[in-house]
Amino acid sequence: MTEPHAEPAPSATVAAQGLVLRNVGFLFVAQLAVTPLSVLVNVVAARSLGPDDFGQIYLATTFSGFAFLFVEWGQGATLTAMIARDRAHAGAILGSSLAWRAAALPVVALVLFAGCRLLAYDRAFLQVLALVMLASAFGTVSLACVDVFRGLERSDFSARAYVAWQFLTAMVVVPTLLLGGRLHAYLLAQVACAAVGALALLRCLPPIGVRPLAARRSAVRALATAGSSFLVFNIVIALQTNVDAVFLSRLATPDAIGWNAVARKLVGVLIFPASAMIGALYPTLCRLHGTDPLAFAGTARAALRATLIGAVPIALGCALYPGIGIGLFGPIAYGPAQDNLRVLAIFVLLVYASMPIGSTLAAAGRQRSWALVQLACVIVSAVADPLLIPWFQRSVGNGGLGVCVSTAASEVLMVAAGIWLLPRGIIDRSLVRTLALVLAAGLAMVAASVVLARLNPYAAAALALGAYGATLWATGAVDRRQIATLRAMLAGRGGA
Repeated sequence: MTEPHAEPAPSATVAAQGLVLRNVGFLFVAQLAVTPLSVLVNVVAARSLGPDDFGQIYLATTFSGFAFLFVEWGQGATLTAMIARDRAHAGAILGSSLAWRAAALPVVALVLFAGCRLLAYDRAFLQVLALVMLASAFGTVSLACVDVFRGLERSDFSARAYVAWQFLTAMVVVPTLLLGGRLHAYLLAQVACAAVGALALLRCLPPIGVRPLAARRSAVRALATAGSSFLVFNIVIALQTNVDAVFLSRLATPDAIGWNAVARKLVGVLIFPASAMIGALYPTLCRLHGTDPLAFAGTARAALRATLIGAVPIALGCALYPGIGIGLFGPIAYGPAQDNLRVLAIFVLLVYASMPIGSTLAAAGRQRSWALVQLACVIVSAVADPLLIPWFQRSVGNGGLGVCVSTAASEVLMVAAGIWLLPRGIIDRSLVRTLALVLAAGLAMVAASVVLARLNPYAAAALALGAYGATLWATGAVDRRQIATLRAMLAGRGGA
């Protein structure tokens, strides 16, 4: 995969990377602001509801997310790309997308509930699923608006909306639980927050020039046609999570489902920086792929380099200090989830690579090949889960570890195949050198954690992270020139 290539024009590459980094910066700062609130909501919910109910929410959310893939029909990435290329008609594109979703929702909901009845899920679970679906109905409107912001490369609006929604959720959901609200009260509070959030985002559209909303048959057809390939890709991605959830609900105890749900919640928080990266990266790569291939390669390479530097300490934190995160949810009720988090550390490390790889392949028009790779991962889970979940359930009383192992194995396949599929010129010697230096810094972090094992875990984790950063600086993985370049890109200036 490594071969000589011409360097992109500095001004084009730096400008593109600067736009991506500024957009990532908005989202990352927003995440830093609201992560404590998000963790607070999940911690209070987990402690108030217990592993059984928390696991039911996890299952319902997983099934609802799969159903809404058909409601949205792959239009997330499509909506972003179409608006990035045709901003003048953003209102018609968004209006057509919302009209499609409104028509598809009743049909999809009917099929989902019929399927759950066939699989013998009880009435109590169906009530939970109905409330989760209702919140998701408002949520899909919000997601469509965020896709518009991404297409306009205005992640500042996305960041503000995210912060406001998290504050609203915390202000409504936490008091509901602390005042004695149980499962249904918690879900109704989530529905109310989702409804208010959708309305607020719709009101944000006119100030950035998205008006009026209109549904047009030509736009609906274009969205459906372009979205079909993304739909296949998204279905294949979601299949793995749903296969895991179905096997887990059948082969593990309710407590094990709850432990897995808590570990997944923490992983979701930890991988947000990568999510922010690809959210800002995708529209820029779509624009560059057809107009400036060298800048496209340089921007994709910079994203991979940034995610590599961030992935190692986060993954090692999961493996070395899982008690810090799980302890928030309750060391007694959720203590076994520490083992889930240790195994998922491998997944966290790899997903930081697979997410920008997937975004690059989608922008390059290779999403079908990427979907086939994901399908192979589904097969891995479908074969491994029925074997691993019962074995771990019998051996250690935590069947969720079987899902964690199969998930990590699947991500190994994803990254290996993704590297093979990447357009030529993205993987070069500088990127391989960065990987080697980052791994060396990771070894320094592990060594520091061993030496500091007797310290308080919070202090030990902070010092181990300091060892990682110091090693990066000492080896030249991060230096003054790169920091200066980063500042120039964030400020919108050209030059190297």
